Amino acid sequence: MPNQLDDIKDLVRSEDVKRSYAFLGEKRKVSEIDLYVKDTLKDSKGKERLIIFLRRHWINLLTQLFPFLILTLVLPVIYFSSLYLLNVKIINDFQWDLIRLAVALLSLLLWSFLFVVFIDYYLDVWIVTNERIVNIEQKGLFRREISELRLENVQDLTTEITGVIPTFFDFGDLYVQTAGKRERFQFKNIPHPERVRDVILVLSEGN
Repeated sequence: MPNQLDDIKDLVRSEDVKRSYAFLGEKRKVSEIDLYVKDTLKDSKGKERLIIFLRRHWINLLTQLFPFLILTLVLPVIYFSSLYLLNVKIINDFQWDLIRLAVALLSLLLWSFLFVVFIDYYLDVWIVTNERIVNIEQKGLFRREISELRLENVQDLTTEITGVIPTFFDFGDLYVQTAGKRERFQFKNIPHPERVRDVILVLSEGN
């Protein structure tokens, strides 16, 4: 029997994801959004279809990786400095082995950090269909939370873009006020939050 994640995977077709990215790449009027939704659903035969597929903005990923990038610059400096010290006989072979071990362990930790951050970014997903909003949130490597909101329960939509960089690159948060048990549904650091808000508004009014 298919589980909730299998049901979601059936919705996420590569052509629909590309279509979503292309649509959100430019500003759209409400009339254009309405046409986009109708065009997406015209061959759906009453089935649920993907309208928007979102991950956090790439700037958010870059911000988390910045310490990693700094340390990758520091590691070669440590390594070549150690080589120099070895050549002038300030440290012995045993101390050199310890330095190489420390550099190797630090490199392993850095790559592990990179892997965890990227997996968290890649697997954190928001999906908007013609029926619901789905939030897939990765918690570490071995835990995942999936929550959903029916579009008919959407009561209010609020966007928040704070700071120079988010304003310049057009990313921020979208808050969805609901009529269900979960009072607030949050899209975190998504690209073009105001465009996403308009799409959800059109979809919720059509339900």
